[in-house]
Amino acid sequence: MRARIVLVLLLLPGAALAAAGGVLTWEDSVAEAARTNPSLSSSRLSVDAGRASYYSSFNAFLPALSLSNGVSESNSARKPSYSASASAGLTLFSVGQAASIRSASASLKSAEASLRASSANLRSSLRQTFSALLFAQTSLETARRIVVIRRHDSELVTLRYDAGRESKGNMLRAKAQALQAEYAVVSAERDERTSQRDMARQLGREGFTAFVATGAFASAPPPARPEDFRALLPLRTDVALAEASLRSSKASLDSANAVFWPTLSASYSRSRGGPSEFPNRTNSWSAGASLSYALFGGGPAAAYLNTKASRLGYERTQSDLAAARQAALSDLETAWSNFADAADQVVVQDALLEAARQRNDEADIRYGSGLMSFEIWEGIVSERVSTERQALSARRAAMDAETAWHRALGRALGE
Repeated sequence: MRARIVLVLLLLPGAALAAAGGVLTWEDSVAEAARTNPSLSSSRLSVDAGRASYYSSFNAFLPALSLSNGVSESNSARKPSYSASASAGLTLFSVGQAASIRSASASLKSAEASLRASSANLRSSLRQTFSALLFAQTSLETARRIVVIRRHDSELVTLRYDAGRESKGNMLRAKAQALQAEYAVVSAERDERTSQRDMARQLGREGFTAFVATGAFASAPPPARPEDFRALLPLRTDVALAEASLRSSKASLDSANAVFWPTLSASYSRSRGGPSEFPNRTNSWSAGASLSYALFGGGPAAAYLNTKASRLGYERTQSDLAAARQAALSDLETAWSNFADAADQVVVQDALLEAARQRNDEADIRYGSGLMSFEIWEGIVSERVSTERQALSARRAAMDAETAWHRALGRALGE
């Protein structure tokens, strides 16, 4: 009968919320966040703009073609004169234009890294919120189970008090603990509603939805410790951003050095003139090549100082990349260790919970038979209640540690 009461208490709230249409899986939350999150949309647009700029940067090395058709008349010749011409030009060698292409490529890589970082941050915060909702739901179920335990114990102590075999103080304490358990249920319901509101915010919803998160309230087993964490660095978004910054500063250095290189270009034009439009006589053409070199375009010291500034900026980004790699290695090591520790703690807390439940069942029999004092029995029951909550907290900590490990790996939304 007691088990049946617990089952009804656990199933009714979930059924009521499911009827409200708020059943939510992790896959559903990922899909909705990917569609509606404004930060992610902004990062995608930045990538599209960077890709367009990168493709546009190649125009400098593509042929330039122009066509013209004109007519003129003068007071000395009262007849109109028509002309038609075509000209083409091509840059054959330009260090500056090549540096512009590399700079546009670096900007695109930086935008892509920023998009992945935004997606990884969104996945982390969404996973934490989803785990918090699972935790709130499971905590509410546990609080209801504890209410059943405390009410049963309160009834048992009251019966013994009425029979003259228990003190009034112990009876009042048992009733107070039952009341405390009932208030814990109310508090757990508030926490669940807060978690539902947080999930709505993560999904970009303004209205409240009574979500019911589905899925196991448990983390995956931690992976084996990587032999070399450096193999995971290409996955890190902060390292990717530092590498993109390094490429950009290298392109700036190449652009500053371009003043020391000549520019080679070629051109060709063909024209015709005559008394009619699109004339077919007076045919002429010209072709040529140009090699240009700027001497002190911005002053004798401008090129040297600009190059020096760019070189120092490049060296700074090299140091920044080295620092980012070192920080990433430390973060990966810490995240994996925390995940492994949290997973081990779940195993320990589950074992302690199994023992606490068994001791509680045995103590109930002995106390009911008058073979155990109230103080010892009450301590065993309180330990069981405390262990129930500690086991939940251990699972929540393991899920958060798993989320931190995935964040350290740079896992993006949907991965």
